[in-house]
Amino acid sequence: MICIFNPEECASIVSAFDNVENKVNEDTQNFYKGSEGVYNLPATLAYADRLTKQIQKYYPKATLANTYTRVYRRGSFLGIHTDRKDLDVTMSVCLEDKNNLQWPLFISTKIYDKEEWNGADDTAKYKENPVGLVLPLGHGAVMEGRKHPHWREELLCGEAQRAVYVFYHWTLEAKAKDKSEVLVKSRRPDATVYNKFLDQSECQEIIAQAKAKLVASQVVDDQNGAWVSHEGRTSWGMYFMRGETPMLQKIEQRIADLTGIPVENGEGIQILRYEKGQEYRPHFDYFPENLEGSAVHLKNGGQRIATFLMYLNTPESGGATIFPDAGIEVNAREGNALLFRYNTPTEDTKTLHGGAPVESGVKWVATKWLRINEFKEN
Repeated sequence: MICIFNPEECASIVSAFDNVENKVNEDTQNFYKGSEGVYNLPATLAYADRLTKQIQKYYPKATLANTYTRVYRRGSFLGIHTDRKDLDVTMSVCLEDKNNLQWPLFISTKIYDKEEWNGADDTAKYKENPVGLVLPLGHGAVMEGRKHPHWREELLCGEAQRAVYVFYHWTLEAKAKDKSEVLVKSRRPDATVYNKFLDQSECQEIIAQAKAKLVASQVVDDQNGAWVSHEGRTSWGMYFMRGETPMLQKIEQRIADLTGIPVENGEGIQILRYEKGQEYRPHFDYFPENLEGSAVHLKNGGQRIATFLMYLNTPESGGATIFPDAGIEVNAREGNALLFRYNTPTEDTKTLHGGAPVESGVKWVATKWLRINEFKEN
């Protein structure tokens, strides 16, 4: 147990956390009740480099995976579990406990040696003789959360009382250059489908971060380059800034490794949610150079030359990506990715494409557009 933040730093992070309107409600998740949180709160990322250097004294290969700030209230509990894949080392820090609730975090002294925690496992043996930690304000504890099951019993406190913690997660083994399996390749269009480019946890985290920020999707106006609503695009979307979170930085680097196009040439990742009946009618992603509205976008980074589309879930039915000029249809499958290139902005590339209507369920996708030159975000 070590002191991580002084009282002023704790108060600053808590204030930023309280100002986030749409937090992730955790009641629907397997191991949580009565809590809610925020991924990669900027106020927590401000200390990431400092804390990573401390962790690297003991884990030299550690790289930050994410941060998660969580509030617990009366009746909250944390079921026994291990952290998910790639969250190898966790630092848990108490940011607020005004009432000295003395609410312990229990850590099993036994090692869990399976890949992913299974709720059907015999939990009793892991609860024998655990370590119980009560963290004072600003203090943190470090553990290997994938090896040691951990939990908190129900929080017994007044209705107005609460506790706030932040969790920093690190990955120990840097991922090698992406080796996603190629499912199918096409020459015209120049397209490749990759199997499991993203793992399930990455898909779920991206969706959780995007949900509260969705607005009605728009398209570029041909005449003035402004973003406008259009009947051909009926979905909800939002944009992340390039490198906005540690997880997105890693994904963007994997895209760069796979495509050979530098990270700095990429636009920020766009997240889209399609509900039943929603679609994106066939279109090209490049900017037609004969249209006045394109000039606004071409002056920053030049022409788009490739699209990297990542499927974040599998809709119940419908929602395929279609290339009508080529007779190609790519079904949306969680974790898979579709890359298609168009080195010349012409119809000859056969990259006319669209998102077919979702027939049932919802579809989540993440899109990364890549430019010929460095793209500087505003």
